[in-house]
Amino acid sequence: MDRNRFVKLLVLITVIQVLCILLIPWRWFLAVLALLASLCIYRLYVEVRHFLELSEQEKISQAANLAEENSEYLSKESPFPLYLFDDQYNITWLNEKAISLQEKYGAALWEKQLVPAIKAHSATGEVNLGKENLRYRIDFDKGIIFIENISQEVAAIQRQQDQQAAIGFISIDNYDDLIDQKDDKEVSYLNSFVTTFISDWCDEYEVYYKRLNAERFFFTARLEDIIRMEKDKFSIVERLRKAAEDQNFPMTLSMGIAYGEDKLEKIGDTAQSNLDIALVRGGDQVVLKDVSEAAKPKFYGGTTTSTAKRTRVRSRAMSTALKKIFQETPQIFVMGHRYPDMDAIGSAFGVSCLADFQGKESFVIINEKELIPDVERCLEEIHKHPELEDKLITVETAMTMVKPGSLLVMVDYHKPSMSISQELYDKFEQVAIIDHHRRGEEFPSKPLLTYIESSASSASELVAELIQYESNASKRLDKFTASLLLAGIFVDTKNYVVRTSPRTFDISSYLKASGANTDLIQYLLSSDLTSFLEISELVAKSEFVTPDIVIACGDEGKAYNNVTAAKTADTLLSMNGVEASFVLTERSDQLVAISARSSGKINVQLVMEAMGGGGHFTNAATQIKDKTLHEVKEMLYNELQSVLKQEGATT
Repeated sequence: MDRNRFVKLLVLITVIQVLCILLIPWRWFLAVLALLASLCIYRLYVEVRHFLELSEQEKISQAANLAEENSEYLSKESPFPLYLFDDQYNITWLNEKAISLQEKYGAALWEKQLVPAIKAHSATGEVNLGKENLRYRIDFDKGIIFIENISQEVAAIQRQQDQQAAIGFISIDNYDDLIDQKDDKEVSYLNSFVTTFISDWCDEYEVYYKRLNAERFFFTARLEDIIRMEKDKFSIVERLRKAAEDQNFPMTLSMGIAYGEDKLEKIGDTAQSNLDIALVRGGDQVVLKDVSEAAKPKFYGGTTTSTAKRTRVRSRAMSTALKKIFQETPQIFVMGHRYPDMDAIGSAFGVSCLADFQGKESFVIINEKELIPDVERCLEEIHKHPELEDKLITVETAMTMVKPGSLLVMVDYHKPSMSISQELYDKFEQVAIIDHHRRGEEFPSKPLLTYIESSASSASELVAELIQYESNASKRLDKFTASLLLAGIFVDTKNYVVRTSPRTFDISSYLKASGANTDLIQYLLSSDLTSFLEISELVAKSEFVTPDIVIACGDEGKAYNNVTAAKTADTLLSMNGVEASFVLTERSDQLVAISARSSGKINVQLVMEAMGGGGHFTNAATQIKDKTLHEVKEMLYNELQSVLKQEGATT
C-alpha cells in the first residue's frame, strides 16, 4: 500500500469518527481523543515505513560487520586449527592456529598430507609430523578442515601399551646332558656360570627374574623392556652359546615370552606354550608372541642344529601314553601329508602296527591321485600283502567311516593344511601327532598327544622306537612293515648321511633284526631313467646367487614331482663349495614348490617358514599358489637376503 492511499484512508476514518462523536454528548472532547489516536497511528506508520526502507548498503554493512566479528572469534578463540578450501584445493581462509601450523610445516602439511586426503575423499585420518600427531576431519560440503593435535593422547596410549605385562621363561636346552658324569664341583661351577650370565642379562634390561629349578628361569617385565630386547635380536642366545664355548660347555638356551592386555594367567600360559614351541623346534631360540588370538609368533635365533633331547624315558612315556589312548579309542585312522614320501608311508603303517598290538581296528588313508614314484612302487608291493592292503582306504571311504570318538594320528607332519584332505581332518575331534619337523605356527588346537622330536632323523625312527618298546614274543613287527620303516629312515637321512644320531643306528639295527629287506628298500627308492634325466636337466639350470648358495629353477609350464625336486636339491648340495641349495618347480596342482637343503651353515627352515612352509634346519620346503616361477624366485631371493642379513652373513 502506497503513502497517499494510506493517508486518504486515515482521513476518511477520522472524519467518520468525528461525525459520529458530534452526535453524542461530550462530542468535542471525544473528537479530540479520536484525532490524537489518528496522529499516533500515523506516527507509527512513518517509523515502520522508515525501517522497511533501509538501503541495501546498510544491510550489507551490518552483515559484513557480523561476519567479521564471527571470523575474528573463530580465528582467535577456536581451539582447533581451521582451513577453508575451494574446488581447486587452494586455501581460502585459515585461523591463527592454522597459520601457525602452516608456518611450521608448510607444504609438508597442506600439499603432502591434507590435499591428498581431500582428493581421496578421506573424511577422517591422522597425520604424523615430527613428534606431533594431528587428527583431521573434513566437511566436503562446506569445504572446511578441522585439525586436532593428539600428540598427548597418542603418547598416553603408547605409554599404556609400553606398560603391558610381559612374562618369560628361560630354559637351558641340554642341562641334563651337561651335568651328566660331572662331579659336584663342576656342576656347582656350571650352575654359577648360568646364574651369573642370566642375572647380568636381566639387570641389563632391569627385569625381575627368579630361578625355578636347575635348568629353568622365570622373569617378568614390561613390554617396553621386551621391545628393547627385540631390537637387540635377543642376543643373549648367541652370547651365552659363545661364552659357554669358551668354558668348554656345549650349552644353548631357549626362551618363551608372551605379553598383552589379557589376564596374567593367560600371558603366563602363552609364555609357557612359546617355550614349548622353542624346545620342539630344536632349542637355541626365542619365541615371542602377543596373547591375542590373531597375533603370530616371532622367532629369533635358531641358527644351530637341534640338540638331541629325546631320552629313552621320554620315548617310553610316549609309548605308554599312546597305548592308553589307543585302548580308549574305537577306531584309529592314520594320515600323512599330501604327496606322502616313504617316511610318511612307513610311519603310517608303523602306527597301524601299534594299533594291532592293542587289538584295535586301524586304517591308513591314502590319495592315489597324489603319489610320487617311490610310493607308487610301494603300493604295488603293499597290494601283495592282503593284511596290509585291507588297511588302505581312500579319503572318500574315510569320510563315511569317521564317527564320534574316532582318532586321527598325524604322522610326518603337524600342520592341518598339509593334510591329504582338510575336509577329512576337520571331521576328527581327537588328534595325535607324531612328527620330526620343527614345530611351526600352524598347529592343531587341542591334540591328545604331541610327540614332536626335531632331533630325530624321521617319523619312522620315532614310530619304530615306540614299536620296539611294545613288542614282545606275542606282538612282533612283521618284516614288510619293518622294511617300510627302514625305507623311511633311508629317505630322510639320505642313506645315513644327514641328521643321524646313535639312536638312528640303534633303531635301524632293530628293524634289520626284525627282518627289514634292504633289497626291497633299494627297489622302492630307485630312480628311473626319466627321473634321472629330469634331475640332470634341473642341475644344468642351476645358478649361484652367492658364492655358496645355488638356485635351480624348472621350466615354466612343466610339472615336476616332489621326489625329483628333492633329489635335485640333494645333488646340488653334494657339490663342492655349495652350502645351501634351492630347487623351484611347478607341480601338477598348479602350485610352485621349493625344496631347500643346507649343509648346516644356513638355516633353510627360517627361509621356508618366511614363505609359508617349514621343515628342518638343513631340510625344508614350501608350496606357493597364485604365483609364477619368476615371482617365487624373486620372493626367495629377497628372503635369502633378509635371513642372511639377520645371521650376519654377507651375500
